[in-house]
Amino acid sequence: PAVDSARPRRTMTVSGVALGLNGGCCFAYAVLFGFMQTKLLEMYGVQADIAQWKSSDAWDVMVQVMRIVGVFEFLLAFLYFHYIDFPDKHKVGLRLGVMQYTLLALVSAYRVFGEETSDKNKTVAMNSLIIQGVFLVISVVGMTAAPSPPKRKTN
Repeated sequence: PAVDSARPRRTMTVSGVALGLNGGCCFAYAVLFGFMQTKLLEMYGVQADIAQWKSSDAWDVMVQVMRIVGVFEFLLAFLYFHYIDFPDKHKVGLRLGVMQYTLLALVSAYRVFGEETSDKNKTVAMNSLIIQGVFLVISVVGMTAAPSPPKRKTN
C-alpha cells in the first residue's frame, strides 16, 4: 500500500508528550466547565446550596461564563492535540502553553498573594497555582526540547 508521505510519522518526543499533557488537561477542564459545573465547584471546595444557587439569575450567568471557558479550553485542547503530528509546529504549540499557563498562574498568584480573601479561597487559588505551575514547566521543557522549524526561504 502507498504511504502518505505528506503526513509525518508519529514518534514519541518530549515536545509531543508535553503537547499531549497540555491537551489532556485542557480537555478535562473543557468537560468540567462545559458540562459538569457543579462537580467543578465541588472540586474547588464550594460547599454552597447548589439548589438555591440554581434558582438565582446569577447561576444562569455563571453557567454561561463557565461554558464559554469550556469552549475555549476545548479549542486549546484541539490545538495541542493537532500539533502533535507536526513536529515543526511543536515550538509554536508549546509557546501557546507557556502563554496560557503564565497568564493563568498570574491570576491565581494575584488571588493568593495580592487579594484580600479567606484562607479557604487562598487555598483553592494556591492549588490552581500549583497545577498551572506544573503545566507551565511542562510547556517550557517541551518547548526547549522541540525541534526547530525548518528555515524559510527568503525571496
